[in-house]
Formats: sequence, C-alpha cells, structure tokens
Amino acid sequence: MKFVDLSWAALLYYYKSGGDRKYIKLFRDTEFTNKLRQTPWDIPYEEFESKVIFGFISSVGLRLPAVRGKDNLLTQIVDLHPSISALQDIHLHDCDLTNEDLLNNVRQIYDSFSEIHGFWVTGISKISHVLNDSLFVPLNLSTSSYFGLFGGSEDFIKWLKLTQENVQEVVADFKDLGLPGSPEEFLSDKLGYTTYGCQKSLARYIDEYFWLTTSENLPIPPKWLPPLT
Repeated sequence: MKFVDLSWAALLYYYKSGGDRKYIKLFRDTEFTNKLRQTPWDIPYEEFESKVIFGFISSVGLRLPAVRGKDNLLTQIVDLHPSISALQDIHLHDCDLTNEDLLNNVRQIYDSFSEIHGFWVTGISKISHVLNDSLFVPLNLSTSSYFGLFGGSEDFIKWLKLTQENVQEVVADFKDLGLPGSPEEFLSDKLGYTTYGCQKSLARYIDEYFWLTTSENLPIPPKWLPPLT
C-alpha cells in the first residue's frame, strides 16, 4: 500500500464520518483513556458506560448490554490489566508478531472479551483499540468475511499481521517521499484532528481504509476527480 492510498481513505472517511467526532471525543480525553489503560479500577462504572459503551461502542452500531454485575466489561478490563499493561508500548508498525509472549497477551485479551454475551469480533476489536490504539486494528464483520476471517483469537492475529504488512509499506513509502514527521502525524495535522487534541494512529487509519474498501466497496483512490479549475 502507498501513502497516497491511505491518504485518500483518510480524507474520504473524514467527510463520510462527519469528522469522526465521536472517536475524537473519546481519544482526545487522554486523562480518561490513560486511566482506563493504567488504573481501570479507579474509573466509576457510570463514567465508563457513558464514554465507552454509549459514547463509542454503541455509536458504531453495536448494542452491548450494559451489565453492571461481576461480568461487566469494565470488570473484564480490570482482570486483564497484566496483559493490557504488557502491550502498552507496542506499536503495530514495528512490533514482532512472531513473539509468543506478545501473541499470548493478544489471545488472552481477545478470548476474555469473547466470553461476554453479544460481544463479537467488531466489539472485541473496538474495545481492544481503545485499550491500545497503536496496536489493535478494529475489524468488522464485512471485512472479516472479505478476508476469510471467521472469529477467534488466531484469526484476529492473522488480521494484525495482514494490516501490519500494509502499515509497513505505508511507512516505507512515506519515508521515500521525504515528508516531515510520521504518516499518522502528517494526516492528523492535515485533516485537523490535531487541532481538536487528537492524533489518530496508523492502526486507526488502516481501519478506515479497509472499512471503505471492503465494507463500503469504494475504490481508493477514487476513479474520477473533479477538475480543480
């Protein structure tokens, strides 16, 4: 994949999503996301429910039951803290996806979330992305079907490997173009996300690309561009 392909997808997604406002609202709240990743036991369930379940997960078409007992999603995140913490400094573009310690943590997170009733691959990958937006790439049912991925942690690992290959191609192409900064910094600045206090990750941008091309069946780049004059 070339950087221009990712750029077109980022631009088209920006307009199609109305500036991706709900995503930006959550991820610019770094005080909350950092606490969720580092000390989730300090977060009141009501705040988690409002910002993550109703503000983000439900906004992408999922209807996760708001369970308040011992089986709720926040409790699972607290229980998974060792695995979540172990992956906090891991980035998709340069991590070793053959490392068994890393993969076991991915499996632990995916398999634990899959035990929640009604929480399929889309919800699991979305909440995983909230917990580490530099590593985990969201995956919806249309895209998983397109690539022959039918659920389970091993298929999710295949998805991470597939997207890693594309991200590494983008990073290499970006360097060859001699553009300043990194691809995610460049796009976040040009699209105005930085102005709103949010820098999207490459994992998010690659998610947008595959959502547009495999779920919405849109050609990237567009087959026709209007003349500038």
